[in-house]
Amino acid sequence: MKAKVQTFYYSRKKLGLYLLFNILLLALAVIFTLTVFPDYSAVYYFAIGSCLLSVIGALIVFLLPLPLAIISTESIKIDRADPLPWKSIRSVRKVRLGKGLLSKSILRLTPRSLGSYHLNLMQRISAKSEFGSFSIPLYAMTNTDAQKIETAIKEHLLTSSPQMPTAKKASAKKTITRRSKASQSSPRQTKKTKKA
Repeated sequence: MKAKVQTFYYSRKKLGLYLLFNILLLALAVIFTLTVFPDYSAVYYFAIGSCLLSVIGALIVFLLPLPLAIISTESIKIDRADPLPWKSIRSVRKVRLGKGLLSKSILRLTPRSLGSYHLNLMQRISAKSEFGSFSIPLYAMTNTDAQKIETAIKEHLLTSSPQMPTAKKASAKKTITRRSKASQSSPRQTKKTKKA
């Protein structure tokens, strides 16, 4: 029996909007450079070249969508990074970046150690930011896929590592509930003994 593998992609609608944004940016760059800097060819070629590269990149990603995350029973692979084993993940938390309408939600995965793990260039750049080396941009997915990937990650973490922070929190809550019940029952017992 083959192990179940789940593959998640970027939202096609959001990739289309990103492509449209880059096309509009290219058009604005052409108009701006021709009207403001008509005699400066270096500025023209730099602005147009940069925007054109962005359009080409957005078009490639739109036509040939790359997997955002691949989840297997052993590990999770985010974008082009090396697979991260479930047992190597210390914690996962949902982070909201930005404020108001521009806020974005991500899932940030914190590994136990990065000693033997090979980080690519983007992971090294974002390592000290709020994204971290391992994060899943929920804002770039459909709402359905975002919910599915959250559920899948939680299930795999609980299965592969019972001592995850979520499990610890659950056991801690049970302990607190038991203690509170015991403390509530103790005054009644003392009152009964006094009456006796």
